[in-house]
Formats: sequence, C-alpha cells, structure tokens
Amino acid sequence: MKKENLFKKTKKSFNRKIAFSLAMLTALFGSCTNEDPIAAEETAVLTRSTAKSVSTKIVPISVSANGDDGNVPANTIDGSLTTRWSSNGATGKYITYDLGSSKSIGSVKVAWYKGNERKTYFQIRVGTSLNDLVTVYDAKTTGSSGTTASLESYVLSAVTNARYVRISCYGNSSNTWNSINETEIYSGTDGGTDPEVPSNPSNPTSVLGITAKTWKINSFRGTPGTSAVYYDDITTASGVTYNTYNDPNYFYTDGSWTYFKCYRGLGTSSNSSNPRVELRELINGSSANWNGSSGTHTMTWTVKVDKLPKGESGTTGTLCFGQIHGPETNSSGVEVDDIIRVQFDGLANQSTGAVKLKISGYITEEVLGGSKSFTGYSLGTTYTFTLKYTGGKVYLYNGSALVFSQAMNTSTEGNYFKVGNYLQSVKGQSYDGSFGLVAIKNLSVTHN
Repeated sequence: MKKENLFKKTKKSFNRKIAFSLAMLTALFGSCTNEDPIAAEETAVLTRSTAKSVSTKIVPISVSANGDDGNVPANTIDGSLTTRWSSNGATGKYITYDLGSSKSIGSVKVAWYKGNERKTYFQIRVGTSLNDLVTVYDAKTTGSSGTTASLESYVLSAVTNARYVRISCYGNSSNTWNSINETEIYSGTDGGTDPEVPSNPSNPTSVLGITAKTWKINSFRGTPGTSAVYYDDITTASGVTYNTYNDPNYFYTDGSWTYFKCYRGLGTSSNSSNPRVELRELINGSSANWNGSSGTHTMTWTVKVDKLPKGESGTTGTLCFGQIHGPETNSSGVEVDDIIRVQFDGLANQSTGAVKLKISGYITEEVLGGSKSFTGYSLGTTYTFTLKYTGGKVYLYNGSALVFSQAMNTSTEGNYFKVGNYLQSVKGQSYDGSFGLVAIKNLSVTHN
C-alpha cells in the first residue's frame, strides 16, 4: 500500500487564533489507525453531564499516535487544513490528545482528509487516564458524512472530567488508510466559534464561516436597477463592514444557507461583461495566486441553485456557481482567464425542474474545442461539488463521483477560486427584474 503523500512539517502557528481553534479540534480526535503502528496504550475517559450551551475551545498540550507515515500527529493541531496525520491499518490505529488536566468536553470537530470523497470509520474515546477509556461517539460502522473536507462536528452528550481524547480509526470506505487534517475540542455541544468569524446567525459571513482573510465579497449596494453600484470589494462601499454585511437584494442568509442573488442588467467589473455576486479567494487577506502545475489545490462547496436568469436569447438561462480563475495571459503569453466555470444551464427564469451541468472556460473551449454538458441535475436540489487542480490537470467531482477531468495544454500560474452567482450570457441586457439565485454552505479550500 502506498504511503499517503509527502512528509509534512510541524507548523509553528499555535499562538495564532485560528491555529488554536484547529488545534482544539485536533486534540479532541486523538489518534486514528496509523501506518506504522506503535503499540502505545492510550486511553481517554469522559464523564457525561448536562450539555453546555456555550462552548470554548480546549487546546491540548500535546498529541501522539501509535504510528504515522511521516504525516505526523502534530499536523492535526497546526491550524492548517493542508497538513494531516496519516496511518495505514483497518484496526488498532489511533491518535490521542492530552488536555493537560481534566476538562469538561461536549463536542469534537474533525476535518477528515478527502472527507468529501470517502467516509472514515472511527470512535471517539475519552478518559481521565490512559488506562480507562470510554467510547463517547461511535461511528465505527456508519462513518463520517463523506460529503465535506471541512470540519465536521460530533456532539458527545456533554462530558466532564476528561484529560485525554482519542480517535480510534478503522480505515475508510475506499481503503485502510486513516487521515485527519485538523481536530478541535470544545467544552460545549455547539462546537464553539472561530474567533475570526462572528457568531451571529443572521450574518451571511458568520453562517458561511468566511472571514476577510479568506474571501473577498464582490457585490452591489443600492436598489436593483440603475441605482445599484457594483463593488469589486464590498467593504470599500460606505458603511459596509465585512462581518455584518447583509443585503436581502444580493447577499443574505436563512441561518443555514448563504444566498447570492444577482440581477441581469446590473453593472460589473471592468474585466467582465456579466454581473455577479460572488466570493474571490484570498490567502491571509491577500489575493490568492497559485500555480496549477504545482501542488494540489481543492475547493469543496455545497450548493443549490434556486433560479436561473433570462439570458440574451430571452428563452435560455445560465449561471456559474463555482470556478477556477486564472491570469488574462500566462507567462508564455497564452490567454487563459477563466480556466473552468461550473454552471447550470436551462430555461429563462426557470425555478424548478431539470437543468444541465455545463462546463466551460479555457479547459473546454480552448483545450477540447467546446463546452461540455451533463444531464441528471435539477434546480432546488443540494449538491456537494469539488474542484481540484493538480499536476496541470483539472477535476470536478459531484460528491465522490468524478464528473469531469482534463489536462491543460499550458501552464497556469496566478490562479484562484471563485464561488457564488456569476450570470452568464446577459451581456448588454437591460434590467427587467430577472435574476439568478444560488445558495451555498460548507465552503472549504485546501492547498497542498
């Protein structure tokens, strides 16, 4: 069996707030099955108590495992979703977190490696000593969701007096490997909050879990129509604060989904002919800029498209809800721009029924000679998609199923992800109230 990926260096970001958050989750999940089993008997015991309504993150003082393939246990509490702990084996593998003293524990969050492609089978065990383990969460047969690479929350029925948290792993739905990107441990059942993200359920950024360091918001101010003003960064508009930006005309939430609403006939950026309300990837607050020929770059998001706009023809409607954007020209002078656009294509103003999944952009129009369409999709239906760009090849998955893949015919540096609602084929059209509506949640990006 091949070892999973390259040796990861332990990060030195524990004193950063987000690093602390991810560290807590890692601490809780402890050790899963490892590639090179180390027969260490680590145990953890939790005493159940009344669940707490307010959570605080618990930072472990150390983490260990009974094996790894070079992707070490400390990677699960380094605050990065691009590193991981990995160990091979369907039984006897685990990772353990030492909280330093007995703590009240109510929930654990885990980001599973390739969690959007496969289920991982595991148990969470806790205790006051390593000789007295109690299983407080059992997913040995059911596994993780298999639908997201983001942190998943597991409620432990509120526990007290536990110093050690261990995650015992039993392989996954594809093979016998066990891999965790990040673990966080909380005192209550609500999973705590990221100090970088506001906790107000009425604010879209809070519900979606984004910050001014991870995504820029492209949107509008003003009543839809001639008075609407487009901003490449909505925070440059007067009176707008990132964490509280909420506009029922363009960007809002129902407490579960974050909605992106965009009307045809509105303005747009200087580099586009079509209006959009969308997010643009940032890394530490600066514009993301990565090379598709080097490393592995992944975006996973859950989406439902509720309405299509009216296009130029007056009979069709198309909008893009996710893409990999590239430079206008690469270092060789080749125009690449939108590398791939993931779209739904149907009828003008359609709000129910079947649509086609349409793949456009450089990857199809220049490499393959035309866009590609796939049937079997519907408006109002929830899908979890993953875009991946690695080794000069672009992939699109629907859940764990590969929908599309194609190698590029040129190198592409200067790439970044975009997600939201980008109307297509409405160039030059006037405002008439027609709009597209997209809902998104569980958005995550990793760069390995």
